[in-house]
Amino acid sequence: MEWQQRDLGLAGICRETSRVVLRVILPDFANSGPPLLSALLLADAAFSCTLHSSVARGLDPEAAALALLDTVCILLSLLCTAAYALCVASLYRTGGDLRAADRVLNEDLPVVPLMRLGRTFLLVAAVPFVLVFVPLAVASSSFRADDKIMLPLWLLGWASAAHAAPVCHLAFVVSVLEDAELFGALRRSRELLAGKFCAAACVFAALDGCVVAVLKAFQALVVHDALGLGLAFQLAAGAAMFLALCALLVATLVAQPVVYMVCKNHHQELLDMAHLD
Repeated sequence: MEWQQRDLGLAGICRETSRVVLRVILPDFANSGPPLLSALLLADAAFSCTLHSSVARGLDPEAAALALLDTVCILLSLLCTAAYALCVASLYRTGGDLRAADRVLNEDLPVVPLMRLGRTFLLVAAVPFVLVFVPLAVASSSFRADDKIMLPLWLLGWASAAHAAPVCHLAFVVSVLEDAELFGALRRSRELLAGKFCAAACVFAALDGCVVAVLKAFQALVVHDALGLGLAFQLAAGAAMFLALCALLVATLVAQPVVYMVCKNHHQELLDMAHLD
């Protein structure tokens, strides 16, 4: 099967992502990033549940530990994003040369793309916090939980997040593969998504939604044992959700550069090889 940039739609992006995951990434690369990140995210979800139950007691050490765990999850996710972006891009660049992509995953990552990615992530994390979560928090404190105005506010917040998700996902890849960061990466991301925004939004909304659903199900079924089926069920459910979350993270990490390649081909742009050397 040829490795080349192609102008694909929603179904084509899904097929291409599956092809990269099943035929290249999983069989040929021993990458411990997604499994480790999955374990940390599940631990973070479990720890956040126990922390919420002890907030009234004002346990600052637990809050500090949760913040540290969140930081480790963010750093590892950035490393995985950079590694998979460079790996998948090198596959398209070299026509499917597995050895070249293997060197990308097993050698040290370039420092400059990681720095650009980190600065872009900080901006992406700050903008939703200021524009979405702060107004929602203010609204929550101003209105009772049963007020009818809260549902539209929360729906507006989630709709805004869903609309921004494709731009943010692609901005991360742009920060790694191109000489752009911060607002430049976001602007470049919007330019690339022109004509492919709906397809990209569907892909990332489905993947992000499944990740959130797995984490919520883990909290309910494993941490709180909502069904009351005992320890054996909790262990089995925890293992199943770990595998599901790991698969979802790999699919997301691969889908980001795949969508980037599809968008570049849609605009008849060639992959810039200088940033991959």
